[in-house]
Amino acid sequence: MNDQMKLELQKGLKSRPVYIPAWYRYDDEGSHLNDVCIEQCKWYYFHRFEVKLLTDVLNKIHDCVKESSMLVDLGSGNAHKTRLIIDQLLATHERVTYVPVDISKDYLNKTAEGIKAIYGNKLDVNPIGEEYLTALKDISTYTDRKLIVWFGSIQNLPYETQVEYLTEIRNAMRGYNEKFDLSSIRRLNTEMGGNIDLSNFEIKNELVEKSSETQCSYINVWMEAKHNCVFDIKTLDLTVKLEKGDKLYLHEEGGISCKYTIEQVGHLFERASLGIVDYWVNEHVAAVVVSRK
Repeated sequence: MNDQMKLELQKGLKSRPVYIPAWYRYDDEGSHLNDVCIEQCKWYYFHRFEVKLLTDVLNKIHDCVKESSMLVDLGSGNAHKTRLIIDQLLATHERVTYVPVDISKDYLNKTAEGIKAIYGNKLDVNPIGEEYLTALKDISTYTDRKLIVWFGSIQNLPYETQVEYLTEIRNAMRGYNEKFDLSSIRRLNTEMGGNIDLSNFEIKNELVEKSSETQCSYINVWMEAKHNCVFDIKTLDLTVKLEKGDKLYLHEEGGISCKYTIEQVGHLFERASLGIVDYWVNEHVAAVVVSRK
């Protein structure tokens, strides 16, 4: 873990209300839990409808992006959905460069090896195990025409961070279940010398609805202290004191799993100087193609 990540952890654990950055869930085990959660949990509709929508409109998406021979995958996970795009690009190009980006280097390397085994010499796989902004700064130096895909990961970032990341994507274009929710607590205890006792907390969540086009609806997830408690994070030289009813958020301020109207999506891209080329929707999700303004 680099110094910047440690600073972000310290910032969250010193804040009021206390929070743990959402990205901290994603080590090798947390990334695996995420894939299991979204693909196997019958109550989690988002992944299924994402795949369905992508499958339904693949040819239309391909018409928009067929000139690209480099595919950048932000938050690649196991690359299950991305393979649909790879197959389309390989229908036009003899060889494609695939750049998966994920914060969990161990899980990323497994994904990269698996994808390489499937496509062989048709695919050059160049994984980047970094946080998105760091990776995008590197990707912006690539001269190839890039297609950047960013599937469900955007919804787990605070709104202002979404604008920041989309702006960086523009610059580069020259590019739940409870066990998973608690993955960051496991990591604090095992990697950072923490002694957080989960029996002292009750996990809760809420939907925060926003109708203005300048905002979006989102989910808050937190652990609520059942009584006064104290825990230490030795590696960060931190002691955190909570009173009964205090909340320890499992993400940054602004929620996760954001929900949008098409007007809200349009405003979000507008702020990042991106324009909507086309979009497609089904009952629950949308696929959007954007370009630089």
